[in-house]
Amino acid sequence: MAVALILGFVILLLVYHWMTMKPKDFPPGPPYLPILGSIFSMPKKLAHVTMAGEWRQKYGPVVGFFVGPRTAVAICGPREVLEVLRREEFQIRPDGDFFRERSFGKKLGIFFSDGPFWVEQRRFTLRHLRDFGFGKKSMEGFIMDEVEDILLHMKDLKVMQVTGLFSVSTLNVLWGMIAGTRYERNDKRLQDLLNRLTEAFRAGNPTGTLINIFPILKRIAPGFLGHTKVMDTLKSLQDFFRQSINEHEKSLDENNPRDLTDVYLKEMKRQYDNPVSTFTEEGLITICLDMFAAGGETTTSSLGFCLLYMVLYPEVQKKVQKELDAVVGRDRRPTLEDRANLPYVEAVLTELLRVCTIAPVTPPHCVDRDTYISGHFIPKNSTVLVNLYSLFQDKEHWGDPEVFRPERFLDADGKFVKDEWMIPFGMGKRVCIGEVLARSIVFLFFTSITQEFWLSVPEGDPNPSTVPLSGFTIAPAPFRVKVTKRA
Repeated sequence: MAVALILGFVILLLVYHWMTMKPKDFPPGPPYLPILGSIFSMPKKLAHVTMAGEWRQKYGPVVGFFVGPRTAVAICGPREVLEVLRREEFQIRPDGDFFRERSFGKKLGIFFSDGPFWVEQRRFTLRHLRDFGFGKKSMEGFIMDEVEDILLHMKDLKVMQVTGLFSVSTLNVLWGMIAGTRYERNDKRLQDLLNRLTEAFRAGNPTGTLINIFPILKRIAPGFLGHTKVMDTLKSLQDFFRQSINEHEKSLDENNPRDLTDVYLKEMKRQYDNPVSTFTEEGLITICLDMFAAGGETTTSSLGFCLLYMVLYPEVQKKVQKELDAVVGRDRRPTLEDRANLPYVEAVLTELLRVCTIAPVTPPHCVDRDTYISGHFIPKNSTVLVNLYSLFQDKEHWGDPEVFRPERFLDADGKFVKDEWMIPFGMGKRVCIGEVLARSIVFLFFTSITQEFWLSVPEGDPNPSTVPLSGFTIAPAPFRVKVTKRA
């Protein structure tokens, strides 16, 4: 009898919790349960497609759901996406175990921190990266060194697996400015770190995982749920960065800083007696992690998609090469100055960013106050997932968004036309810090490769799929490419 009464009381509590957990005027969304939230309604793969398609059609452009007992919102309408990215109250990051575990139990770095700390660290990082070439002519030199290396590598192989092909190259550009180091393509430690990092990206989900919802599971079954593997990868990366920092400390000349690591260490020393200094070794390690993870993975995937679409659309590849031959010729490599005179190339790269949105859902935002959007109430501290994919696949705006058609970015005279909806790197305060570098890397690698080689599917291989691999970001499914030196 007592057991039945207790059970009945628990059931009543759960029913009451279920009836009261949804705030008034909260956006419509998928079904949810007490404590568990909407976990059984969350898309397991390519969440951005479900959000922009099924969810938007069924619930509207603003979708409410629950991450365990916590409120969350998916922004799936293009106009709502643009509005959220502009509004001040949507610009902080969520807090929680996932965001703190990656940075020593604190909110460090430049991706998942907030407030004055974030402003100071982001400003410092960007200012000094510019000092070492970020966005300047000298940056082009870093990139072209890696371009020449990859061209030699591709010429030797002739047929190659594209997955991982550009990982070391793109990372070397970024790491040269951060730590003044260049790695060889066959560096085993770096390759292992990059492979594990890729696995972590592919295992993720923008809507969260079971461990994000119920952190206690990390202690109950960390191995079964993959948490142990993620933490091992994180520790390996942190040890890698710490070793680089220690080597810099031994050879630091404060009057002649060589890279971002040197100037950060110099600032740490300058503020050593400041009890509220934001400059710490843990902070520097986390900035390295932010740049290493985001910069390497996303740019590598972008270049993979470039090759994928060239082998699938040979007529586009021919037009790219025709324009390159006419503007650049074959006696020198393309430069960033050529970009303004290559409208078709620019249209192709822009269309690739639209069709293959590497980060289709932005890193999670959070609201710092109770607010409304499109008539829906969004409670303070709600997680907000902004679906950029919905912006790039809106039929009303693009007409045929499912079609790969670079000409949509050209006018009647063949000149490149910008579209204000093309914001693959986000916009506003949280715009990606590496946009200029990423665009420059992709342009110089893509134009140099297509100038040098004809790209095709190897004999006997099936046409590669355009359906991407899922994860925190997307990536091309593994495929091989054959390169033939152009006559």
